[in-house]
Amino acid sequence: MNRAILVVDDNPDIHVLMERMLVPKPIHDPDMLRGLNDLEARLFGAEPPAEPPDLLHGLRFSIDSAHSGRDGIALVQANPRKYFLAFVDMRMPPGIDGIQTIKGIWSVAPDIYTVICTAYSDYSWDEIASELGCAPNLLILRKPFEAIEVRQIATTFARMYDSLSGVKTSVNQLEEELVIAMESVSQLEERSRALLAEIAEPCLLLDREGEILGANPSAHDLFGVDERLLYGRDVASVLVDVQAPLPGARAVARSRLVCPHSRPIEASVTLTPLGPQVGSAGELIARIRVNHDA
Repeated sequence: MNRAILVVDDNPDIHVLMERMLVPKPIHDPDMLRGLNDLEARLFGAEPPAEPPDLLHGLRFSIDSAHSGRDGIALVQANPRKYFLAFVDMRMPPGIDGIQTIKGIWSVAPDIYTVICTAYSDYSWDEIASELGCAPNLLILRKPFEAIEVRQIATTFARMYDSLSGVKTSVNQLEEELVIAMESVSQLEERSRALLAEIAEPCLLLDREGEILGANPSAHDLFGVDERLLYGRDVASVLVDVQAPLPGARAVARSRLVCPHSRPIEASVTLTPLGPQVGSAGELIARIRVNHDA
């Protein structure tokens, strides 16, 4: 895969130099390659390599050139997701300078890694930071620069960009799964509340930890409190002898109901899971039958 790099500079020689640094052409002439290897061995006392070194660590780049800041911004506007890296010259008279160019690029694609190519006589770091902020995707490369610096920047940023893209993809997938899960939970809660409303006897909707998630009108009447005072409470606070974790399917327990402004009421409670099987994660319905003979 070729990763696209944008070079914005008013000097044509810079574009040629960047092309040579980042898109090297292989030497197909074996005699020339052999001669270069022999020369290296004579000069540095090293054995000629079997294969030329991969200076870009297996990465492949393509270069798009813009000779003014406005042309560079236009290229990004035309395809905001194309470039992972931009080299931008600081001074490009008579057009806009590098800072204004970067502002324009980031307004369209704020995640592009950007390298300011600047001479010592241009802006200071404080001046650049005051205009662009201390952005994590901003780097300064002083002129004159060497090929190894450019290659190192390109390969490092390419790896970082790939890693960040992978993280963003994973986060987006998790967010989509969370939305689906929340929709499923919401639908389950709606079905559970609808089921509660159809049951005549007092019922509480509980989670597996014993928290009250809902109550039908009969339960509101029995306890004599508004539903807001029931929801979110531990079931043990109103059903004294029923403790979390809750029993399995269709478990029947004796209980004393704690009702405001009255003495405790003896009752039997039937716990029925709404999940697909006993012990599964899900909700339970606690059906309360008051013992009027107690």
